[in-house]
Amino acid sequence: MTPPESPSRALQGYRILELAQLIAGPLCGMYLADMGAEVIKVEPPGQGDAARTVYQVTLGGEGVLYLTVNRNKRGITLDLSRLEGRQILYRLAERADVVIEGFRGGVAEKLEIDYSHLSRVNPRLIYCSLSAFGPGGPWREKPGLDALVQAMAGIMAVTGEPDGAPVLCGAPVVDTMGALLAAQGVLTALIHRERTGEGQRVDVSLLAGALLAHTARLSVFHVTGQDLPRWGSAHPEVVPYQAFRARDGWIFVAVWTEKLWRPFCGAVGRPSLADDPRFATRVNRLAHRKELVAILEGVFADKSVDEWMAILEAADVLCSPVNSYSALVNHPQVQASRLIVEQEHPTAGRFKTLATPVEFSRAPGRIRTAAPTLGQHTEEVLRELGCAEAEIQHLRAAQVI
Repeated sequence: MTPPESPSRALQGYRILELAQLIAGPLCGMYLADMGAEVIKVEPPGQGDAARTVYQVTLGGEGVLYLTVNRNKRGITLDLSRLEGRQILYRLAERADVVIEGFRGGVAEKLEIDYSHLSRVNPRLIYCSLSAFGPGGPWREKPGLDALVQAMAGIMAVTGEPDGAPVLCGAPVVDTMGALLAAQGVLTALIHRERTGEGQRVDVSLLAGALLAHTARLSVFHVTGQDLPRWGSAHPEVVPYQAFRARDGWIFVAVWTEKLWRPFCGAVGRPSLADDPRFATRVNRLAHRKELVAILEGVFADKSVDEWMAILEAADVLCSPVNSYSALVNHPQVQASRLIVEQEHPTAGRFKTLATPVEFSRAPGRIRTAAPTLGQHTEEVLRELGCAEAEIQHLRAAQVI
């Protein structure tokens, strides 16, 4: 349906229909598109993806979130509540390898665009359903956002200061985890199809991704049965392992192994701490966490973050500045890794965006095209399906597209 690309594109030749909005589903589609798949994004006429308007910050009339996670895709508008719209989708599904949908539970079934319907027109279809809480259970039809799942899945409960309120993680980690699991599920199902010829349904929930993020600490809970408290930036089993306020900012420090304790004490100018019986071993440091942290808070306040970075790195102690966004994007490691790149958009102009997050030596992903304007490729895609001009004009007049 699109002109052939360089054979070095890992997913060249695969066609994907994306029926999702905001972050999780579109981020999954973006990754697959970066890797060379043809992704056709389907949006409702007139309004489009909510990511176009969720933030007040826009470029050329386009929402910056939408611009970021919808690159390398073609975009069409289709009213799936109308029979004519669904019939177009069925024709697209016949030619597709993958469908990614992010509807609230039960919606796809009501619209008759669920796996049972689309697999009839294409038995080889991989149908990835990315929902908040999964296809079963009492919350299957509950709408979900990243923050809601963070609350339900215990992430808020373990985030924040020990004596403070539950805190929302500042980045949409649940949406991101869901997107990555969905991409992994799609690719695994495609490998299975290559071996067997079978299509299948792939179910991914944001809830499952959130529990996966809890792997380390849930393993402790399953043994002890005790809820884990909030630790701020600290670790429940290692001290010191947290952010400290320096003279001009914050620095995170982790004395992760026992052998680093003595070098750390020397580096911060308190060699006597290494032999203090309260702190001599990891177990002792845990037992006297408050005393040790109070001492170190006074120590770290005396120097700048840069000074402490030089001192601690020389002693091979794990450390990092606690970067703001402005510091992060200008950090030498981020720049050297080329994780932030620039892209052109026909109405937004030139703007900075995230690079493809995985590097390949032989089949690299790349940014080829800008995020589509609303319905930009509708007529182009319909012509590829064999629709006559009169049919296209009828669909537009009837507001199906």
